[in-house]
Amino acid sequence: MQAARIWFRQPIPPLTLSQVKEYLQAMGAEVNETEWRLGGYVVPQLLIVSPIVFLAQLEDEEWVIEKAEDFSQRAPSAMRTKLSICDARLSFGGTEDEKVTKTDQGTFVVAGWTEFDPAHPQARILFEGLARRVDGIFEDNTSGIWWAPI
Repeated sequence: MQAARIWFRQPIPPLTLSQVKEYLQAMGAEVNETEWRLGGYVVPQLLIVSPIVFLAQLEDEEWVIEKAEDFSQRAPSAMRTKLSICDARLSFGGTEDEKVTKTDQGTFVVAGWTEFDPAHPQARILFEGLARRVDGIFEDNTSGIWWAPI
């Protein structure tokens, strides 16, 4: 699901997935709530169905802080300081990126390369709006491009 991410510092009170849904709808997107399940593990997600189809999820667990600091070492120099203090991110990807396989050895999730292109003009408009809303840094994992709203 990691075609793109928006890294940001959680406001007080923290951003919720319901607020992200409202922001996307205010920009004209059609959005449905959904979830990813594997056994007893449930991850709430948003399914954006128009103007372009993709999934979004909010990640604000402790490990995001470590990842942000790690990624800040590889980010463009102008974004390093801001990225190093991020403690949350919105992740975006296609709807067919993962396959679940059950065997006698257990259940495995295989994440493949995404078909979703975050540079698509209709997606880019939504990402720019969200990045501005959360004062975040956008990372396109398919092209390696980083940008922040001015």
